[in-house]
Formats: sequence, structure tokens, C-alpha cells
Amino acid sequence: MTSKRKPLPTQLRRSISEQLRDSTARAWDLLWRNVRERRLAEIEAKEACDWLRAAGFPQYAQLYEDSQFPINILAVKNDHDFLERDLVEPLYR
Repeated sequence: MTSKRKPLPTQLRRSISEQLRDSTARAWDLLWRNVRERRLAEIEAKEACDWLRAAGFPQYAQLYEDSQFPINILAVKNDHDFLERDLVEPLYR
């Protein structure tokens, strides 16, 4: 009982080297995407700290740099009750 297999069309067959090349390319893409996202997050954090300092809140930038985030937003509102809501919201980010 032998069954004859129909050969796959040439377009559907892929060599091991092609599969390896594709999977390696996907792995590199994923790695670089993660590196880019991490670097972007670092840049955004630095810009946020610069903004906090320029806006007159160096203590919050220092808390972030000392890894003491998240900060207590209620304490910020109590300390700076003169601030409008839209000025306090950047601290949420």
C-alpha cells in the first residue's frame, strides 16, 4: 500500500536556509524594536524631568531620578493647591 505523494509546487517549498534567514530577521526586528522603545522611554523620562525642573518642581524630578515613583498625587495637590488640574496631570505620566 504505497501512496504517491504529489510534489509541492516550487513556490510553496522553502529551504531550511530561507526559514532560518526569515526567523533570524524576525528575531532581530523584535530585538531592535525593544531597544528603540526602551531608548524612547528614557528620552521621554529625561524630557519630563527637564520640564518638571523648568516648571519649578525640581523635587519631583529628583524623586523620579531616585526611583521613588509613583509619587502621591494627593500630596502634590495639597502642596500646590494653587495649581490647576491640567498643570498637575503631567505628573501622572
